[in-house]
Amino acid sequence: MFGKMNVIKTKESLIVRNEIIDKLEKEFGFKFDYGFNDLYGVKGGVVRRLKGGLISSKMNGIRIYEMDRKEFNELFNKVKGFIENLEFEGFKVELNKRIDYCWNEYKRLKDNGFEGNFLDYKEESLYYERTLILKIGWNV
Repeated sequence: MFGKMNVIKTKESLIVRNEIIDKLEKEFGFKFDYGFNDLYGVKGGVVRRLKGGLISSKMNGIRIYEMDRKEFNELFNKVKGFIENLEFEGFKVELNKRIDYCWNEYKRLKDNGFEGNFLDYKEESLYYERTLILKIGWNV
């Protein structure tokens, strides 16, 4: 029964993914496009992880990739709030930015005049990140 339930939930998570993408397009005029999709186990459950970003040819005359960082971060916060307030029975949905910190990149920046500490580097990296991670989780 455990394996069968997992297959059912796995298929249902695809439906949730598609509903989220549709709701984003209806609410904001763009969708979440992803190039990476996997499943992995977590304590007591499973997560479908999608790595991608927001795409649209034009949104109110502005292309998403042309937005400055402040505009993009404001948009990200709106989208994150919208997605995380959606309710899907039996699923928990999260949207975050990809977090990929590199000590060597921090050292390179320091050598080129970056004056902050590693925490400043992490904060700045997150501010400039545009790759997003959508997680759809469920308990087994």
